[in-house]
Amino acid sequence: MAGLGAFTLRRYAGAAEKPPRPNILVFLSDDMGWDQVGFNGSQEVPTPNIDGIAREGLKMTQFYVQPVCSPSRSCLMTGRYAWKTGMERRPAAASRQGMLRDERTVAEALRDAGYATWMVGKWHLGEWQAAHLPRARGFQHHYGFYGALIDSFTHTREGVLDWHRNGEPVIEKGYSTFLLADEACRLIARHDGKRPFLLYLPFNAVHGPNQAPEEYLKKYAHLGRRGPQRAQLHCMDIAIGQVMKAIQDQGIDRETLVLFANDNGGPERMTTNGPYRGFKSWYHEGGIRVPAAMRWPGKIPAGSATDEMLHVVDLFPTFCRLAGGKTDKGLPLDGKDAWETIALHGPSPRNEIVHSLEVIRNGDWKLIEKGASYYQWEEQPLQLYNIREDPYEKQNRAAEHSEIVEKLRGRLAYHRRFARDEETPERIPNFPPAVYGAEENQKYGQSVREKASALGLKEQDEKAIRKNRRRATQNIDEL
Repeated sequence: MAGLGAFTLRRYAGAAEKPPRPNILVFLSDDMGWDQVGFNGSQEVPTPNIDGIAREGLKMTQFYVQPVCSPSRSCLMTGRYAWKTGMERRPAAASRQGMLRDERTVAEALRDAGYATWMVGKWHLGEWQAAHLPRARGFQHHYGFYGALIDSFTHTREGVLDWHRNGEPVIEKGYSTFLLADEACRLIARHDGKRPFLLYLPFNAVHGPNQAPEEYLKKYAHLGRRGPQRAQLHCMDIAIGQVMKAIQDQGIDRETLVLFANDNGGPERMTTNGPYRGFKSWYHEGGIRVPAAMRWPGKIPAGSATDEMLHVVDLFPTFCRLAGGKTDKGLPLDGKDAWETIALHGPSPRNEIVHSLEVIRNGDWKLIEKGASYYQWEEQPLQLYNIREDPYEKQNRAAEHSEIVEKLRGRLAYHRRFARDEETPERIPNFPPAVYGAEENQKYGQSVREKASALGLKEQDEKAIRKNRRRATQNIDEL
């Protein structure tokens, strides 16, 4: 026993030593179900490249995000809960609002620490005002789109171009998932290695409209209406493999920390989220517990796993620890440094997650307040679950543990003191514009219209267009 104790002390002493500063590569999928990757048991779509991250690193089986996309992205960027960042609700298609401007991002922290900071993909934290866009939030390079629900081939949303490189509109043909991978590979290949980089690569796959090149659609045609989403997943895994190969080709595999995660639970009627209850927009486990894996050869043991409770806000301080970034320059963080949990099988640095101001996890207990609701998650009865014993939320223990209910209600009351209002939801003037981004639309709007017309760009999925138009109209009416 003495020998084992000494070994444990050595392990944790090693964790305190400062590791070399890694490159940091973050893959974020969109709307993928818990059980759609091989490392969580799927056999429907091959995901060898995603699975390789888990096989050669750490699988995190209790990794939490928010129930929809923008809130999760704001948590990742700021290390703060979405009910503080102004992003508890996602911006509507015609809205000028975005993440609160005084929020400091992980890109800013790593840029200030000497990192090259690149973003390739979906932003969705403000799509109109320049102060909300990626290059105003710490990213030195951005390629991709500002909003959501783009056509994967024309890169438009309801006819409005949403495809950009460093503050200028880009009109090009190609499948978005593969274009994003190509850009990431170019950035990696051209990097001179004089300083480490942060590469944030949030895909629009496998979010709707569900589209893919014809050869991949044919592979999954037998799955009916779910087939196109499975084809998207197949393509995303290929794209991730291309970026991982670029890392290896540059000889920086052992110098690069790689994270794969999803932004929220999979949507109803498209996925099952495995054994977990609920779907996208739900605060039950199926809406907020997502597939996640992290890889760093030589630093994170291959084939390892942790079931410790972690939240996406924990990435900010964890990355800053490894990168030498400062965590005390901006607003107070909700995230906790989780490096010892990740690398050394240590305990979670947190005992509590404030999922929302109506839903809280404290220790093993999770409270859903009476009347809680969120998007498609309809008004709820009072619920209390012991997640350690009952991760599938089958036994509501609220009636038998009123003292725990009151304790967790007290915690929610405490946290409400720190909530912040979102920006006023105002409409984009003269909506729809030619291109998202106010300055881009003013400078390039006419030429965008002319070029798009000359190229004959037409959105591919007419059924999705009609559905999205109805949704956009509803959202505009709310503004």
